[in-house]
Amino acid sequence: MDKKPPQKKIVCKDGLYKQGKIWYIRIIINGRQIRKAVGPDKAGAQLVLLELQRERSAYRVTGELGDIQSLKKKTRRTFAEMAESYLAERPHLKASTRRGYGEILKNYLLPEFGELNVDQITEERIARFQADVSKRVSAARTNNIMGPLRYILKVCVRRKLISDNPTMCVDPLREEGPTIDPLTSEELDRVLDVLKPYQKPLFICLAWTGARPDELFALRWADVDFERSEITISKGRVRGKEGTPKTKSSNRVIHMLSIVKQTLLDLKHSPTQHLDGYVFLSKKGQPYDKHVDREWRVALAKAGVRHRPSYQLRHTFASMCLQNGLQPGWVAKMLGHSTAQITFKHYARFIDDASNFNQTRLEAYLQSKKQKKNVNQKTLGAG
Repeated sequence: MDKKPPQKKIVCKDGLYKQGKIWYIRIIINGRQIRKAVGPDKAGAQLVLLELQRERSAYRVTGELGDIQSLKKKTRRTFAEMAESYLAERPHLKASTRRGYGEILKNYLLPEFGELNVDQITEERIARFQADVSKRVSAARTNNIMGPLRYILKVCVRRKLISDNPTMCVDPLREEGPTIDPLTSEELDRVLDVLKPYQKPLFICLAWTGARPDELFALRWADVDFERSEITISKGRVRGKEGTPKTKSSNRVIHMLSIVKQTLLDLKHSPTQHLDGYVFLSKKGQPYDKHVDREWRVALAKAGVRHRPSYQLRHTFASMCLQNGLQPGWVAKMLGHSTAQITFKHYARFIDDASNFNQTRLEAYLQSKKQKKNVNQKTLGAG
């Protein structure tokens, strides 16, 4: 009688499979294949399988699968836990970015999502949250708040805590462009005239370099090259901490117009002590740590000029340059825009039609203002 050929041993691998809407796990424990239903979420089933495989490797499972529900709970994470993990694992974040994320989490995201398991955060809930927030803040701010939520849930997808990122189904709100409301030449002169001596150099440089406030707060004398008439922008200072500028193109070398160069020369030779080489110091002799809108607001009121934020000085610089015929490409470089297209987008209405685009025209404009001011002062003195 012929012997039957030996049967091949069937080796089953661990894995997942789906029946209807339910995902099942298949795992080999002590040589026995075990199948158990987990639920409708594939990512959750994968996590349960991984947890069982870890237990099997540690010899904690001895033939019985155990309680699937307890294993599911063991592999779930709350949004608060993932938010904490997200920040802890990113020490490279700029201090200002980390602080901004912290404020967004504290004031918006954690109150709404903190206690939820990440697999409970649905597209519908996110859309409702976005709509509620947009009633309180601008579209730009709402989109800014949605950013950390999107990033944290993206990590959850990568770690297989959820199968899809529900924020990807919620469109960002349409944002209005930045409000461009520059001062006129006459308004700028009036404000500069009422500033206190220690305030004036900073505001002159804000108005005639196009630099952002935090960039000038971080400026040191080592960054100023009087011989070449250049200023190197490579840092920003926010709330006492220095970091990289806003964007990659913000690292730049900008040209000093004559009014800026003379202002800085006078400042450098003044008796003021410059702590750690900082160019601009507050009334207390310390480097600036935050925006100077309060000082600016007082000066506007004193000069009888309509209120705008001090950041409008950056827009004032751009508009004056373009109105006096400077190349948009040169203005873009001064502002730290990555392309002249961005400059066109924001300041198109200020671009002069003249063909004579050069810096000489702007310097002539500044010189005429200086001469006019000197004549007025002599007339007042004679009176």
